[in-house]
Amino acid sequence: MKPYGEQGIALFHNERRALIGFLLIYVSSSIVMLGSIGFLYYKEKIATIDRYCDVSMENMAMQIKMEILDHKNINSFFDDIERLRIGLYDQNHQAVVSNLTTKKIDFDQTNYTHKTSAFFVSSFIKPVDGIKYVVIEDSKVSGEMIKLKSLIWTMFFIASFFVAIIGYFLSRLLLNPVKENFAILNRFMKDSAHELNTPVTALMMSANYLKKSYDKEMVEHMLMSSKMISEIYNSISYLAFHDIDIEEKELFELSKLIENSTQYFKEIAASKSIILNTKLNPLTIYMDKNSAKKLINNLITNAIKYSYSGKSIDIILQGNVLKIKDQGVGINKKDQKKIFQRYKRINKQSAGGFGIGLDIVLGICRSNDIVITLDSKIGKGSTFTLVFPQEKGN
Repeated sequence: MKPYGEQGIALFHNERRALIGFLLIYVSSSIVMLGSIGFLYYKEKIATIDRYCDVSMENMAMQIKMEILDHKNINSFFDDIERLRIGLYDQNHQAVVSNLTTKKIDFDQTNYTHKTSAFFVSSFIKPVDGIKYVVIEDSKVSGEMIKLKSLIWTMFFIASFFVAIIGYFLSRLLLNPVKENFAILNRFMKDSAHELNTPVTALMMSANYLKKSYDKEMVEHMLMSSKMISEIYNSISYLAFHDIDIEEKELFELSKLIENSTQYFKEIAASKSIILNTKLNPLTIYMDKNSAKKLINNLITNAIKYSYSGKSIDIILQGNVLKIKDQGVGINKKDQKKIFQRYKRINKQSAGGFGIGLDIVLGICRSNDIVITLDSKIGKGSTFTLVFPQEKGN
C-alpha cells in the first residue's frame, strides 16, 4: 500500500464502504424529501388548474345560455375562443352545433375529465330554440398537466443530481480527518516498530556475544538498549492507560528525581558522546511522582535525540524554574508549537522518535499548572523552561 502522501485521495475498503453508506442514506433521504415536496407542489398546481378551468368553463356556459335566452347570435363565441370549445345539444343528446374534439359526452355529470380534455355540462330547464345542453370543453388542460409533470420531473432529477454531488464531496470532506488520523497512526506504528528494532537488535547481538565471552562494554550496551525499550514502552503505556490511571499527588524533592533521571540516561547519552551537566538546587513540589518522572525523562530523552554528538546538555534547577538546554538541531519558529502535537515530528531525518514525548510533556504540564516555554534556534539548540507552581509557605 502506498504511503499517505502518495495515495492522495484514494480510498481504503472500509472508507469506501462508509462513503457508500453515507451517500445512500444522505441521497435517499434527500430524494424522499424532494419527491414529497414535488408531489405536494404538483397536487397544489393541479388543484389550481382545476379551479381555474371550472370557473372559466362555468362563466362561458352562463354567457352562452344568456345569449341563447335572449335569442342572440352566438357564432362569435365559436370564432373567438382560443382555449375553450363549445357544443350545443338538444334534449336527445344530438349535436345542434359543436366544435368539441369528441362526440362522446357524459350528460349526467356537471364537471369531468375525459382523456385529454376537461368538460363542463350545463342545461336549460326547458329547451330554448331546440337547445337543451351547453357543453364547454377545455382542450388544453391536459397539456398543462403534462408540462407540469415534465417540469417537476426535470427539476427533481436535476436536484437529485446536485444532492448526490454535494453528498459525495461532503462525505469526502468528512472522511479527510479520519484518513489523516489513520495515516498518522499508521506512520506512528511504523516509527514505533523502527524505534524498538534498534535496541532489540543491539540486545540480541550483545546476548550472542556474551555467549562466547563476558564483556563489560557489551553489558553496558545491553543495559542502554533495555532502557531505551523501557522508555518507549512507558511512553506508549502512558498514552494508552493514562485516562484510567489514578494519580496520587505527594510532596517530594524534585532535584533528587532529576538527579536519578540523569544517572539513568547517562549510558544513552554516552552512546552519542553527550555529557549531561546538572546544577540542581532543592525544590519541593506537590504532584504525582510518576507523572513528574515521565515529564523529566521525556525532556531529557528529547534533548539527547536532537543534540549533536560530542556536545553537552545543561539541566539547571533554580528556585521553581527548570531549564533543559541542548546543543542540537533546533526548531523553526513556525514549527515550535507543532512539536507538542501528538505524533508530530519536525526533524524526521536527523533523529529518531515518533512524536509522542512532547505531547505527554504538554499534557502533564497542563494538568499540574506548570508553565512550559521553548526557546530554539536552528543549528544552535533548544531550551525548554518549566516554571513549577510554588507551594504555599515556600
